[in-house]
Amino acid sequence: MKEEKLKRTLGTIPNYATIIGVLVGSGIFVVTGEAGAQAGPSVPLAYVVLFPVVLATALPYMVFLSTPLSKRPGGEYLYISRTIGYLYPGFISIWFKWMAYIGALGVLSLSFGQYMGFFLPGSNPILIGAIALLIFYLLNILGVEIYAKAQIIMVAILLVSVTVLVIPGLFHINFSNYGTLFPFGLRGFATVLPSIFFAYAAFEAVGELSGETKDQRKVLPKVFFWGIFATMIIYVLMSFVAFGNLPFEILSKSKSAMAEVAEQYLPFIGSSIVAIGALSAFTTSINGTLMSPPRFLMILSEDHLMPPVFSHVGKRFKTPDFAITLNFSIALILLLTKTLNVILAITLQALFINYLLMDVALILLPFLNKNLYNSALVKPKPVLTTMISVFSIFVLLFFSYKMILNSWEPILISGIIGTTVYFYSLIRYKERLPQLDREVGSLE
Repeated sequence: MKEEKLKRTLGTIPNYATIIGVLVGSGIFVVTGEAGAQAGPSVPLAYVVLFPVVLATALPYMVFLSTPLSKRPGGEYLYISRTIGYLYPGFISIWFKWMAYIGALGVLSLSFGQYMGFFLPGSNPILIGAIALLIFYLLNILGVEIYAKAQIIMVAILLVSVTVLVIPGLFHINFSNYGTLFPFGLRGFATVLPSIFFAYAAFEAVGELSGETKDQRKVLPKVFFWGIFATMIIYVLMSFVAFGNLPFEILSKSKSAMAEVAEQYLPFIGSSIVAIGALSAFTTSINGTLMSPPRFLMILSEDHLMPPVFSHVGKRFKTPDFAITLNFSIALILLLTKTLNVILAITLQALFINYLLMDVALILLPFLNKNLYNSALVKPKPVLTTMISVFSIFVLLFFSYKMILNSWEPILISGIIGTTVYFYSLIRYKERLPQLDREVGSLE
């Protein structure tokens, strides 16, 4: 086991704040209404139907995080490589994930700037987004405790706004809006499921806090389950209130669905609280998305697959300062140069590829690395993990195959670049990497 450099100080609450903050992002305040154009008022039901799918997709993370591997961050890279016994599959998986998170970080910052235009008419969304990105860069640099405190405060504000929106809204439901639950038939309902699934994407970000969480093997699997469950409840309640207070024909045309819903029954102060909650949804997502990539880049560096500077941890704040700075700088450049579309072409597809590879790793785990499987605190029987993973793979392919086929060129180019980086590392560290390749099948 490599010497730990990160500061292991986090408890349960910061991890819940991370997973809920990343998931209950800005999309629920905007996209819910747009989903009504495909599924009508059955959108709340879609969130419920997808809950077991998301849990099935999250199961590999819960199993691997309950093993000794969770002593380090590194996510898919560690889990896949230590299961299969070779570094490349894990490396290419985390390479795609890195690009996905950088793209998401830029989009979230830009969207925050655009939303602020509601409060600051005429403001430059790119400039506002860049300022937000800078603020959260500093919070991440100043220590994981600062990150955690900021995340907890922002999620608390978000949850207050959700409460202000939902509880009064439940008393103003017009049940006639649900008179025709499937106006576009079951086919329309099925069509909206992939886009609704995106609302749950990036739940795995919280796993990157494993190197800084106390008793992480017991804490993080529970955080995954209950965090996703809490998110589902929030999604269902918010969308149920939304479609119960406004017909789907109106919501489907709205660019700020929840704000329009709040105007139906809340006074100005209440509507303002909901608007502030929407801002918190953006900021919690930015904070959590910026936190994750530096930590798995750090582990790649420790395994000599990235330059040594990536694993540098500041002496004062105990954070991977160089890796944080690099990720911030790339996202900022993409934002300022208006070139986010370069990386956005594979952002969602990259996450699906990661989920698929993790499902395969879980199926293989009991057979290729029995010691690691036996060490897991969350350890379903192999037949059960296989059934759940096959179910997840089937659903994910159904959701994503069209997008992956339509984006195969940028995915291929990204894969070639990542593969080049990997083989360059093989050549540069040829005396070290082959030894790692022989050792990856054992416990850390």
